[in-house]
Amino acid sequence: MGKMQRATSAANAFCDRLWGRGSDMADQMHSLPRVGRFADRTIDARTYTDPNVLAMEVQAVFRQSWIAAVPSWKLRGPNRYATLSESGIDIVVTRDANGTLAAFHNRCLHRGSRIVHGCGKAKELKCGYHGWVFGLEGRLIHAPASDGFGGVDVHGMRLISVPVREFGGLIWVNLSDQPRDFSDSLCGIDAELEPYGLSEMEPIEERVFSIPVNWKVMLENAFDYYHVSEVHGQTIHAHVKTRPEMALYGDHVRQNVHIAPYTWRSLIDRRCSRGGPYTAKQVSQLYKYTLFPNTMLNVLPYHLTVMRFWPDGVGGTRLHYAFCKRTGARGLEWARAHATWVASRIILAEDVRMLLRCQTHPDSQAVQHHILHDQEAAAIHLHETLERWKGRGADASG
Repeated sequence: MGKMQRATSAANAFCDRLWGRGSDMADQMHSLPRVGRFADRTIDARTYTDPNVLAMEVQAVFRQSWIAAVPSWKLRGPNRYATLSESGIDIVVTRDANGTLAAFHNRCLHRGSRIVHGCGKAKELKCGYHGWVFGLEGRLIHAPASDGFGGVDVHGMRLISVPVREFGGLIWVNLSDQPRDFSDSLCGIDAELEPYGLSEMEPIEERVFSIPVNWKVMLENAFDYYHVSEVHGQTIHAHVKTRPEMALYGDHVRQNVHIAPYTWRSLIDRRCSRGGPYTAKQVSQLYKYTLFPNTMLNVLPYHLTVMRFWPDGVGGTRLHYAFCKRTGARGLEWARAHATWVASRIILAEDVRMLLRCQTHPDSQAVQHHILHDQEAAAIHLHETLERWKGRGADASG
């Protein structure tokens, strides 16, 4: 067992004992000015450039872990469907007339065609190639000239289902043959997010950005505090007085940062904090949850930002971005949510401009190892976790 694997094993055991499912313990234990517990500060540069590394990540990580497939707001109400089509993963999630969620591989059982696209309202799913029709529970309803398949009886066929859960304003699926229990996989984050009532959020803006930068670079940038003074000097850095706190929840990371800690802010916070009950920190600080492998939730009582970072080849990312307000927001809460949305887009634009200048077409021969700083601790944890998952995949295939 290598040094990183031993450190990862010990770190996860420590997390299970001390942080595990308890967010209060995480608050007490892991305020990070330094991260000496992380064993290896270097990352092999080929992890960002090697197509074989990406293929292993898709197979051993994205196809084995719980992934956020679609936002909950796309399936509000009965007879709805929404799809995910990223990194070779094609899923359709449905909610039937009784409100029951289901998820399936979005492939027709006849010729493997993609059945539906996007999202919408429907009582059935119809393949546009040969007209096979499936119910929202996955059962084949109609196949034209169904007696023409020789000895094959197509009646009673069902779409290939996958496990599905709803949490945090998102609908999650797992493509593994032996999925881990969903609640256990969250390591207590579900209880910590419960006061926010994220299922009540609705998008102000929702779109997909295609950015020619490796998916891990994009994700790391979203939780890297080391770049803030350089890239966001007039935005985040100008209004933050202390570094973020960081807590680990198994594979996941939480950072919370006190943005604009001005004395008058508490008056506004109280008027924009529906839901709860919240802790004092949850009301006044931005909580950033990175849910392994590729989803980030930025939450305050009055807003939710969802970012899902999907690989688009080894040198690209498809960023699914949504900025949300709480349903029924009015007056000050409505205005604050929209002002925060504008700020979010400015900060995202600052990041993307920098990444396009600095992180496209990386040369893993010129700089073969990246050295990570204390304030990039979340990136260290990400790579440790990825290595552990890829190691499981290699063991299974071996």
